[in-house]
Amino acid sequence: MAEMRVEIAGLEFPNPILPGAGPLVDNGLKLAAVAAGGAGGLVTRTVTVAPATAPPRHAEIRGGVLNTPRWSELPLSQWLEIEYPRARAAADAAGIPLIVSIGYTAEEVAYLAPRVAPFADAFELSMMHGEPGLLTDPVTEGELVHRQPVSTWTRGPSPVLDAIRAIKPATDKPLIVKVNPLGSSEMGALAREIEAAGADAITATNAFGPVTALDVESGRFLLDTPDGHAWLSGAALKPLALRCVFDIARSVSIPVIGAGGITKTEDAVEYLMAGASAVEITTGALKTGAAFYGRFAGRLSNWLDAHGYASVAEIQGLGIRRWESLQPHRDSVPVLYDIDECIGCELCELSCHYDAIYMVPGKNKVGGDLVAEFNADRCFGCGLCVVRCPTDALLMPMLQRDGIYLHPKTLQPAKPGSGSIETPTR
Repeated sequence: MAEMRVEIAGLEFPNPILPGAGPLVDNGLKLAAVAAGGAGGLVTRTVTVAPATAPPRHAEIRGGVLNTPRWSELPLSQWLEIEYPRARAAADAAGIPLIVSIGYTAEEVAYLAPRVAPFADAFELSMMHGEPGLLTDPVTEGELVHRQPVSTWTRGPSPVLDAIRAIKPATDKPLIVKVNPLGSSEMGALAREIEAAGADAITATNAFGPVTALDVESGRFLLDTPDGHAWLSGAALKPLALRCVFDIARSVSIPVIGAGGITKTEDAVEYLMAGASAVEITTGALKTGAAFYGRFAGRLSNWLDAHGYASVAEIQGLGIRRWESLQPHRDSVPVLYDIDECIGCELCELSCHYDAIYMVPGKNKVGGDLVAEFNADRCFGCGLCVVRCPTDALLMPMLQRDGIYLHPKTLQPAKPGSGSIETPTR
């Protein structure tokens, strides 16, 4: 059975599957349920100096969820007197760390950190609402600070850096900073500044926004916010958040926690391979509840066993190491074609704009009378046929920095335009 334990900022987690700071962890009883459900650690709902006066709104769209992010609706006094003690007891009973999420500005976290520290094994600093007064939301005009989620650090990284510097003198507990998704060059640069300011780990990412969607039957926005804006989470966010993790992990030496769009086991594997030490899951768990986390950890363990890995550590950063050993295709390189895997579906012929692949009579894998014939001399290696192929009949070769092409599944030497040179083995 694969070893699932991971270490982050000096804390040991029995497995790398954690909740995100969302609705499933917005009080002590729910946190206790998540702990009992098998999560590797607890992350509380974000708390700031004043409670939110309106709960978050959600609307499901194709491939994701729109939301209006908010912090906890419970007052700080209730967290200190009831919710944090319950969460602390649950974490101790389960033998897992308790990460307390706080926000948002330097003044707020300087006030919160010493009061919350007795309950926390670590802090997660959320910067979702890092710029007070940026926008006023009349729906929540009773809140102490009026703001909408920050979309980019257009004013520079000073809000997050100031908040880090405010927390560090107030506590010796590890500090994890949860960042918003940015452009490629910005993400690594911000991560380096966060590390230099004293953070012990980074979570990437928060929801992305602003975005919007309309109901075509009524013409109204799916979420009736004052400006029609919402923030995106769920499966649609994963490619963006995964790229952020990859950029951060290559830029800093502190651990990274991946978050965004994790709905199946392979999503978590991708994050770990991209350099994450653990993952946080919120949207993926909303429909099934607290027991989701233990079941998900079990599926990840089974995946590791089935693929011959002895531990989570073996796949952490594997994608970075593989990327470092490969070079991009700068010239047209034909795809690999294995006629034994062809099922005669004709999708490749419909997708090829270079007349490099077309159907001819012949018995295919499922007994049909058509197979694809591949003309490697005409192939430009665009990969569209690979995307459409429902089997492994068509694959894009990998090019190592030593100039040798590899089969992407078997990792054996391969010749572009053909199948594997050697007998495929794992």
